[in-house]
Amino acid sequence: MYKKFALSLLVPILLLAGCASNNYTDAPPSLGALYSKYAYLGYTGSVRPIDEVGIVTTDGLIKIVAVDGQSVVQLKRFREKGFYSGGRFQLHLLPGRHTLTLGFHDDRGSGSVSWSTSNVVKTIEIKAGQVIHLALSTSGRTWTANVLDGSSARDAIVEDFNALSRERVLE
Repeated sequence: MYKKFALSLLVPILLLAGCASNNYTDAPPSLGALYSKYAYLGYTGSVRPIDEVGIVTTDGLIKIVAVDGQSVVQLKRFREKGFYSGGRFQLHLLPGRHTLTLGFHDDRGSGSVSWSTSNVVKTIEIKAGQVIHLALSTSGRTWTANVLDGSSARDAIVEDFNALSRERVLE
């Protein structure tokens, strides 16, 4: 009996350990309200079809602080708030060049919390339908955000966005 129980705990851990893909799905999903999901609209007006915008995702640790000089607090958003602030994040942008101000905050429940003491600024060029994924990279006491192709997670991004926009009110 104990072997089955131990195996039932070990198998999911091993499966998750082998699933690193450096895309949106690496950020934890909303496991029973444990983690959060966010979808921000980095443009004015009504919600545009997902094929007309580019999407920036993060690993759940990178926090986009500002878009083109505007605080994300001022952007419209859909949100499913969990116990931990980290989770799945997507930012919808009109095609073109954008400047992102980034920070990071790691509170995954490991007993320690870390955060950035300075911001990193990244300029990206995004096309309609493109997915750019930002992943935390640290070296000693410095950090940056790696800019990666996030298109392999497009189905999960669309599914989350559709669920958020259907079940949540635009804030």
